[in-house]
Order: sequence, then C-alpha cells, then structure tokens
Amino acid sequence: MAKKPRKGRGRPSSIDQLPEDVKIKINSALRNRALTQKRILDAINPVLDMRGEKPISKSALGRYAMAVEEKGAMMREAREAANALVGGLGEQSGTDLGRAVTEMVKTLAFNLVANEGEVDVDTLNKVALISQRIERASKVSLEREEQLKSKILQKAADEVEETAKQQGMDNSQAQFWREKVLGVR
Repeated sequence: MAKKPRKGRGRPSSIDQLPEDVKIKINSALRNRALTQKRILDAINPVLDMRGEKPISKSALGRYAMAVEEKGAMMREAREAANALVGGLGEQSGTDLGRAVTEMVKTLAFNLVANEGEVDVDTLNKVALISQRIERASKVSLEREEQLKSKILQKAADEVEETAKQQGMDNSQAQFWREKVLGVR
C-alpha cells in the first residue's frame, strides 16, 4: 500500500526533538555502513541517559534511518538525472544539477502552455518571470564558474612561469610554457 502524504507538519519524531549534537552523531553513525542500528542505540542511549533525556527506541531509529535513506536516494537520483541530462553536453559537474533544474523548469513551462491550450495572462506572466529568473541565475552561475576557472588558470600560469625561471629558463621560454601550454597571455 502506498504511503499517503500527511497534511500539516505532524508531530516531530523523538529523534527530531533531540539536541542538535546528538542528531549529528546519529546522522554520522547512520552514514557508517559498518554500524548496526543496535550498536548506534547502544552508543547513543547511555549519553541520553546521562543527560536525563529519554532513550531512543529501535522503531524510532528504524523510521528515522529509512527517512534518511529515502532522502539520500532522492538526492542520488537527482544527481544521476542531472548527469544524464547535462553530461552529454560536456559540462563540468559542479553546476550540472542547477543546469538540469533549469532545463526541467523550461520543459515544464513549455508543457504547461502546450497542454493547457488557452492559458490566462497571469499564468503566462508567472511562467515568463520564472524563466527569466532561471536564465539570470544560470548566467550568474556560469559567469562565476568562468571567473573561477580564469583565476585558477592564471595562478597556474604564474606558478609555471616562476618555476620555469627557477629552473634556469629565460623569459621567452617561460612565456612559451605560459602561453602555449596553458593558453594564458
């Protein structure tokens, strides 16, 4: 039977109510695949007991672990989808997810207009605004990426030139390596 989405916020789980430092330890322990949930409970519950907190039940930790894994799976799938969508374009992996989301929103906007037939002006304005904001964000992201690449390349070129001179090469030889090999003038 499929899980029905809950309405509202619901009651926070016993783990959500724990102090932040304990939740961090639980999350870290859950990432370590070598630790069983029993071992995690055996390590965390004495700490809670010393602090005067209620112990965590097996079922609470199990539910929490499943929720964490579910979110992790969604993130992995999103990353894989981004790589599949953008990877063929020869893009760098740093901004793949952002570019994939941009393309998905554009596609959704197009499908909305195409499938709805007549769309009211308010909806068109919202779609246009969303597209404009996404394009602007994408442009800013690409500009930042290019600036970062340029700074890194410039630093590498300076290092190559300095190292070449230290190795006894004259200015023209160092300039050759800087320009021809790294492409920096």
